[in-house]
Amino acid sequence: MAFSIDADIRMPGYGGRRAVIADADLVQREALAGHLSGRGFQVSQTDDALEALTIIGAEAPAVALLPLDHEGDDGDRAAALAAMLYPQTRILMTGPRMPNLPFPILPRPVDLAALDRWLDEATA
Repeated sequence: MAFSIDADIRMPGYGGRRAVIADADLVQREALAGHLSGRGFQVSQTDDALEALTIIGAEAPAVALLPLDHEGDDGDRAAALAAMLYPQTRILMTGPRMPNLPFPILPRPVDLAALDRWLDEATA
């Protein structure tokens, strides 16, 4: 299966305490952004996983929350590319649990206590 993306790929820098959230659900995205902001992150948001890849390249965030609906979707592709191109960014998928994926997954709606535990480990 072939796919293509239209993303602005850049060399990674260091973005400090930044986060990127991609989620088509505005309510979920805003809740996550508010929570991360409260934890001291400067947050960028998008409703498109592949657009998040462009933001990751431009901002070099510490963490990125990307959506996963099914294996091989845009979120899965963006996560794989981000991990390869921008290894300094820790990836968390949000969606249904799936076996054999290389990224941690939190079900939607995201349990903020579980997110905090992941953030503590990811940014330690």
